[in-house]
This record gives sequence, structure tokens and C-alpha cells, in this order.
Amino acid sequence: MSTLTPPHRPGQGTATRAARHRMPGRLVAGGAGAVVIASVALAAALFAAGSEPRDIGGIGGPSLFVGWLLPVFRLISMVATVGCAGALLAAVVLLRIEGGSLGVQGRRAVRDASNSAIIWAACAFAGAVVTASILLDTPVTLLRLRLDDALGVPEVKALLITGILVVALAIGIRRVQTSSAAGLGVIVAITALIPTAVTAYPRNEPYVVLAGTALVFHVVAATSWIGGLAGLVRYGRASRGGLTIVLERFNQVALISSIVVLLSGLISAAGRLAAKGGGWDSVPDALTKDSYGALLVAKVAAFVILIIASWMHRRRATGDLLERGRGFWQVVGFELFVMALTLGLSVALSQTA
Repeated sequence: MSTLTPPHRPGQGTATRAARHRMPGRLVAGGAGAVVIASVALAAALFAAGSEPRDIGGIGGPSLFVGWLLPVFRLISMVATVGCAGALLAAVVLLRIEGGSLGVQGRRAVRDASNSAIIWAACAFAGAVVTASILLDTPVTLLRLRLDDALGVPEVKALLITGILVVALAIGIRRVQTSSAAGLGVIVAITALIPTAVTAYPRNEPYVVLAGTALVFHVVAATSWIGGLAGLVRYGRASRGGLTIVLERFNQVALISSIVVLLSGLISAAGRLAAKGGGWDSVPDALTKDSYGALLVAKVAAFVILIIASWMHRRRATGDLLERGRGFWQVVGFELFVMALTLGLSVALSQTA
């Protein structure tokens, strides 16, 4: 069985240690860059669709600042979710080695997953507060007076459940040493994605139930795909001699995930449009005349670009992939850029629906 541990070469230890010291800074910079790119896409999409938060001039309601906090928290939470999922996927699948124990990169991956989970949980709890404030039309400072009402809002309960699950995830995976233990973390992470996905469709029409179910698969598959690519860049290059194996494993994950993302996304979007228009017959009109439909078309276009970029990077995956400046890594960087744009559009869609 192949492993990801290359033979030792003179000077390799020093280079590897240096790389380990540089990577955390790159990780922070990469995450911050993704948030910036996604934020620009989010703001542009919201203003283009006329769905940006507005100050309606009422007395006693949440401020415009609080209205903008909701998409911001959703966006940061989504990026943190991708980071957590990508790190766990890397530890369990991409960096798998003989014996079931986690190697050096695998242990780094679960620590990164734990750190991302902390951010994810914080955004979930903060998002619950902001969501309650907006839906109950109550200032954040006065929510304590309507605590029972806030806890009765399905979206708020979903965010709180997610936050609790993710806190448990962050604590539980912090120091795991085996891939099987990290695999349990993957199950918890997937479970934590479900509550907020199912509350996106509160009504019980058959097409809405179908769309909500499809959305769960869509979120899980998209998170695995985007997170897996981020994990490839973060840990695959650091494993040096094992990069070819890591890439092969990622390609398998990406193929399955992309198919699920496409099919589930189409079903989920069609169900949401049917819900807005009152039936399946209204989908074509809603797609062309509704702001949600316009954003959906933009997201599909970004997805097509992403598929093409994925195909290109697979064609370029030959030779010495560790060489700086090669086209392969340029295409991977472009993929991550498009994925960040897609995340911003996804949050805008959730605000527009």
C-alpha cells in the first residue's frame, strides 16, 4: 500500500521545518483573501438584486448595521465551514497512511479543523442573535426581554443547534491521533450542516420538501469539494513526495462532489423558484423575471467556469507539481478564486429568497 511519506533527503528536514513555519501565515492570508473576494461578490450581488439590507426608518427595530451583520456572519461561517471540512477531509482521505494513525500533516489538519470550527461556532451563535433581532424586529440589546420568542424561531434554533454541535466538534478533534477518530469528526461536521439547510424551506409543499432535501446534499457536497481543494493546496504540497497520491484521491472526491452539487443544486433551485411562484409551472417566469433567478443564473455561470477550470487543472497535473509557478497551481488558485465568488453568491441567494 502506498504511503505519503517520501524517502528522506539531505536538507529536506530543514526545508520542511521552514515550510511549516511559513504555512500558518499563508493559511490566514488565504482565508482572509477568500473572505474579501466573497464579500465583494456578496455585496455586488445584493445591490444588483435590490436585496441589500435597508433602514426602513422604524422605531424600536434592529439597525441597518445589524441587518448587514447577518450576511457577513453567514459568509464568514461558510468560509470557516469550508476550512473545517477541508482539513478533516484531508486528514481522513487525502493524507491517509498505513496503520490508521495520522501523520504530521494529518495532525496539523485536525488542529486547523478545530480552529476553523471555533470560528464556525462563534458565527453560528452570533448569527442566531442577529437573526432573532431581525425576525422579531427587536434591537439586539432588548432580545433578553423576548428570549422565549427568540428560542421559538426555527432559524434561531437551527443556528444554536449548529453552534453546539460545532463546539463539541472543535473540542473533540483537537488532539485526535487516528484517522478513524477524525472520521467521527467528519460525521459531526456533516450533521452540523443539516439544521440550517432544512430551515431554508419552512413550508411543507411537496416540491419544497424535495428542494430542502436536495439542499442538504448540495451543501454537504459543495463543502466537500471546495474544502477538499483548499486541503489539497494547504496539505498536499507540504507532503511533497506524496502529492501525486493526494491529487489522485482529491480527483475522486471532486468528481463525486461535482456531480452531486450539480444535480442537487438544480433540484433545490427549481423547488425554491416553484415555492416563490406557487408551483412548478411558474419556474420559467421566476427564473427570468425574479432577482433570485438572476442571481441563480450568475451562480450557474460561475459553476460552469469552475467545472472548466477543474478540467484544465487535471490536464495540467503532470510532471513536477511542486515546481513554483507551474500552470497547475495557477489554475488551482483560479479555481479557489471562483469558488470564493460562488460562496458570496450563495449567501446573496439566501438573502434574496
